[in-house]
Amino acid sequence: MENKPIINKAIKTLLTFVFLFNVAAGLYMPIIAIYITQHVVGATLAVVGVSIAIYSITKAFFQIPIARRLDSIKKENDDFYVLLFGILMAIFYSFGFILVRDVWHLYMLEIFTGIADACIMAAYYAIFSHHIDKNSQGYEWSLFSVGGLTVSASIGGLIGGYIATEYGFSTVFILAALLNTIAALVLIVLFPYVKNFRHADDYKKLRIDK
Repeated sequence: MENKPIINKAIKTLLTFVFLFNVAAGLYMPIIAIYITQHVVGATLAVVGVSIAIYSITKAFFQIPIARRLDSIKKENDDFYVLLFGILMAIFYSFGFILVRDVWHLYMLEIFTGIADACIMAAYYAIFSHHIDKNSQGYEWSLFSVGGLTVSASIGGLIGGYIATEYGFSTVFILAALLNTIAALVLIVLFPYVKNFRHADDYKKLRIDK
């Protein structure tokens, strides 16, 4: 019988982080168009489409340069701090929807979150790639995909729709901010495994996360 793969602590922490982050996003993503058209003055479904485009363009514009910059720095500390910076921005993004009143507020908020997600994903992929276990690449990336993206979004959508119906949209955004705050706190567990990292070539010498 094949032995069950052993996942190191850094990867477990990163999987927990991305799960919480995407549950938070999943809470409001399926219902955000309804909220915007009902609560933002002058907003239509076309405005929702434009806001999504603004977010996507902003994220695409910033993520690759951020990733290249992080790759050029030997220490992994920088990846960690950029990841932390991004999740702190995500906390304010969740609260931001409560404050949005005009269309231009919405567009500015989407630029803000585009930058936040660019920071998060550029840094996350770098750290995850550094700490992934040998001979478990497919397994651990699949855990990221299934648990961190698919299952988390499903749970978030299911819970978010119910909460919005029973308790209102503001409760959804506050809960999303709370989950992102917990995700930020989870990074405290990750820090000991990245602070002494120097370069991918030195990874085997410094690895202490088994």
